[in-house]
Amino acid sequence: MKQIVTYIILLSLGFLSLTACHQEENDLFAIAVIDLVSDEAVSIIQVQAQAKLTNVNTRQVTTTTNFDGATLHVELLRGAYEVLIEGVATCQEPDGKNRLRQFRAQTDYVELAGKGTNTTTLKIIWLD
Repeated sequence: MKQIVTYIILLSLGFLSLTACHQEENDLFAIAVIDLVSDEAVSIIQVQAQAKLTNVNTRQVTTTTNFDGATLHVELLRGAYEVLIEGVATCQEPDGKNRLRQFRAQTDYVELAGKGTNTTTLKIIWLD
């Protein structure tokens, strides 16, 4: 009987040590959603651009082209970032014509530190 109780205690401590010593990596990363907007009266249909996100603290650079329309989705280490996006956008003018336009969107500081999804907006600077 004494051996069974000792065995149960050791088994319980073993399970407890396995569950208590894991690292929560899910808390380190978050999804960043960056929407590109324009001051002009154009609709952005598609974006072909490279986004460079630099972590302000670690200087780690993440580069992506994962755009869905005018929205960028990227998984990042949570923190503060510098963002630079350069490329070409297909825009629909008010008269209904489609046009390719070069652009840049940037910011020196955006906080992407929340758990889950972080959403922010960047204004487009047209280069043409």
